[in-house]
Amino acid sequence: MTKRKPSDAHEPVEAPDHLPKPVADVWREIVASNDLVGKVDRVALETYCTLTARLREARGRIEDEGMVVTDTRGKVIPHPALAVERSTAEQIRVWGDRFAPLVKPTRKSGYIADATARTITEAKHLHGARFAGPVAALKTLAWMIDEAQRDSMEALQKAMTTTVPQYLKACAELQVTPASIPGVGVPAAVPAEGDAPADESKPEGASVTDFQARARARRSG
Repeated sequence: MTKRKPSDAHEPVEAPDHLPKPVADVWREIVASNDLVGKVDRVALETYCTLTARLREARGRIEDEGMVVTDTRGKVIPHPALAVERSTAEQIRVWGDRFAPLVKPTRKSGYIADATARTITEAKHLHGARFAGPVAALKTLAWMIDEAQRDSMEALQKAMTTTVPQYLKACAELQVTPASIPGVGVPAAVPAEGDAPADESKPEGASVTDFQARARARRSG
């Protein structure tokens, strides 16, 4: 019995040799667009690729020969490939998004997201696969704060009571310095005996109102 190598889980899924070229081409397209590696239902993937290749062939014939053709009796009839196209499209639709190309979302640049990304890059203790999940979650929270600023005052006010506290908590758990968010402070350290008391004056832009005003200015600008 042949054992699979551990590296197989990270290798691309190669098309079987017995596949016709059109089907193999679809296989490679799907694997590349979905970053498929390692274990995958090859029978299901082969079936899906075969259907897709068949659909393309039917559409190609219709494009080359037209929507109607003449039968053996000289009668004009719909092209038989139309029925193949319709039937195959229905079968592919049943599969849903199982092997549909992934659409990777793009995120707008924002102050909180950019500052958080720089902080994470500088935090060497977060490098490695172990912290990939928590780091991704922190970046998402930072992006959500920026999106709230771009959206509306209502969204921003909601973020100040939900997303922002979650963001600060995640920063604390990952031991990174959070991006400066006006209106959101961190507990002040208790001064040691003999030290001068910390300046308790309110810094500029340290209220929720100031935060909202800045967000409004960014949107209008």
